[in-house]
Amino acid sequence: MSEPESREVLDSSDEVARPVLDGLSAFGRLLGRAASQVGATIADAYMALDPDLKRHLAQMPLVGLTMLAPGRPKVEARGEGDATAVLFVHGLGGHRGNFIPMLGYFWWEGSNRTYAVGFEQPASLEAMAEELRNLIAEVAQVNGLSGERTVDLVAHSMGGLVCRIALEDEPTRARIRKLVTLGTPHNGTHAARFLATQSALALRPDSNLLERLDAQLPWPDGPTWPEATTYWSRADIVLLPPEAARLEGAHSPELETMTHYGYLLHPTGWRAVYETLYGTVTSPGVLETS
Repeated sequence: MSEPESREVLDSSDEVARPVLDGLSAFGRLLGRAASQVGATIADAYMALDPDLKRHLAQMPLVGLTMLAPGRPKVEARGEGDATAVLFVHGLGGHRGNFIPMLGYFWWEGSNRTYAVGFEQPASLEAMAEELRNLIAEVAQVNGLSGERTVDLVAHSMGGLVCRIALEDEPTRARIRKLVTLGTPHNGTHAARFLATQSALALRPDSNLLERLDAQLPWPDGPTWPEATTYWSRADIVLLPPEAARLEGAHSPELETMTHYGYLLHPTGWRAVYETLYGTVTSPGVLETS
C-alpha cells in the first residue's frame, strides 16, 4: 500500500474512533458527576443522623469482634479466700465475649473470680434462666462459697431479665449479693416490635413475662433479696423509652451519653459496675473520659 493510501486509511479510522472516544469520555464524566452526587447525598444523610445513633453504629463492629471469643469454658476455681464470684450475663443475640473488655478491667483492678456466661443459642429466656441457676450453683461449689450472698450478677440488656427469672428460685436468690443491670428493658421496649422471635416477644412492654416479673416490684429492700442497681441512659436508642431500664424500688442511676453497647465498651461503664460491686477502684486515673 502506498503512503497516501495508508494515510487515507488511518484518517478514516480516526473518523470512526473519535465519536466512540468522545462518547466514552462523556459517559465517564456523567459517572463522575453521579458518584459525586451520590457521595454528597450519603454524606448529608449521615450528618443528619442523631449523634447517639452514630455512636451506636460505630460501636457495633467492636461488639462484633467480641463474638469471636470461645464458647463456654469449663468452670474452674478462681481467686482466693471468700471473695465474691461475679457472673456476667449477655443480652439478646449477644455472646459471653461481649464482656471481654470489662473482664480485663476487673482483672486490672485485682478481681479475677469472674465468669462470663455463654448460653446455648437459640434458647428461651426460661431455659437461659435455668442454665444460669445451674451455673451459679456450680461456680459457688468449685470456689467453696457455701454461704449466702456469695455471688454477684452483672447483666447487659435482656440478660437482666434472665437474671430476674433465675431469682424467682429461692435457693438461687439466697446466693446472690448484688444484681447490676446495664440497659435492661425491665419495663419492655417498643423496639422489640421489630422482631417476632420468642425472646423479642418477651421484651415487649405488654408481654406475659414482664407482667409476671412485676410481682417482684417494688424491688424488695431486705435481707432475702439481692441489692439491685439498674443503669440506664437517655442515649440508649435500643430501649424505647430509655427510662424502661429503670426498676421500681431499685437504685437506678443514669450513665449519661452511654449507648446500648457503650456499657460494654466504654471505661465509664466498667468503672460504674466495679464501684457498684466493690465501692471503689484502685486506678481511677486510667479511666479519664474524653
